[in-house]
Amino acid sequence: METVRWVLAAAGVEFEEEFLETKEQLQKLQDGNHLLFQQVPMVEIDGMKLVQTRSILHYIADKHNLFGRDLKERTL
Repeated sequence: METVRWVLAAAGVEFEEEFLETKEQLQKLQDGNHLLFQQVPMVEIDGMKLVQTRSILHYIADKHNLFGRDLKERTL
């Protein structure tokens, strides 16, 4: 999740963190169909609930033009 924080900071996006402290909190998310694949971390952004760190990073980077202009720039 640390990399998600870095990308959000690089994009200048303010965010709030909520930590799960009990098994019941996790169960409530899972029962409410909020977690795709029943996984955390989850980032709620633009009305979506995203899971899987790589997917979260790709979405934020693409949205805020941090991905690079072309394949070579993205790779570097």
